[in-house]
Amino acid sequence: MTGVPQNPVGAEDSSLGPVSVVVPTRNRSDLAHARARWALAQPVVREVIFVVDGSTDDTAARLQRLACDDARLRVLVNERSVGPPRARNTGIRAVNSEWVLLIDDDDVPSENLIVELLRTAQEASADVVGVPWFNLSEMGSIEEVISQAPRAPGGPQLDRPGLFPEASWTQCVWMPANALFRRSVFETVGYDEAYTGNFYREETDLYVTAARAGYRVVVTDRGYTYARSRLGGGIDRKSKFRYEFSVLRNNWYFLRKHGAWLREQGLIRGPGREQASLFARRMTPLVRAAWRRLSVRPRR
Repeated sequence: MTGVPQNPVGAEDSSLGPVSVVVPTRNRSDLAHARARWALAQPVVREVIFVVDGSTDDTAARLQRLACDDARLRVLVNERSVGPPRARNTGIRAVNSEWVLLIDDDDVPSENLIVELLRTAQEASADVVGVPWFNLSEMGSIEEVISQAPRAPGGPQLDRPGLFPEASWTQCVWMPANALFRRSVFETVGYDEAYTGNFYREETDLYVTAARAGYRVVVTDRGYTYARSRLGGGIDRKSKFRYEFSVLRNNWYFLRKHGAWLREQGLIRGPGREQASLFARRMTPLVRAAWRRLSVRPRR
């Protein structure tokens, strides 16, 4: 199996659905418009809800013009940015379908992704279904990346989102942002709005919280999502130091919240060791870059 759907299916092949698509967006007009058009073109989609989170560009206006042509598109506008967790929760509260697809505005889905997720949910009796995620360079080929993508017994791992499971699907809590949820999951859990800054770990927190609440969370090899660039809009990445500090702070919050349970499940070595490992991985490049700058003698 290659990780690409072997037998693409149409909406008529699935007994599940329809689906509501929820997308948070901020200052990414072109990406938001493209993702809205993609979602509206999917035959199983009942409604598409965009939460425009404090954008200062024309994102809201373009989406609202598109909504005039297709009543399935609803545009919710936050006048000021409240961050992705709260924006996602806002969109989720507005859905009307049994199934909800959460997807980022800058992530590209594989062909027939929604139907493949629905099929997996039916086969696995799952409440949450996700797929691997890949970060491509501007010139990279997704076909080449997928053909070379490794497989692991449990699929994606902590901070290794680009792994396919060895089986068609398997239980997993280490999935990236994009996934299909049974709406009833959100009657019990939601995105934790205590994550701040760059909101690192907000998606992982949701999957772990859902699993701890007894919901069946799986990953499938029947699709994938990928991003080519995260420049512009979205989360502020201008200050590298501030961004990395936010990573460490949010990760420690996540580990204090879920670390004991994750260790009991054999999913991490322990909160302290995981935090130390992350610190080393994230800080080493910064220290090296700083040392190179300090080592360069000014020219006379």
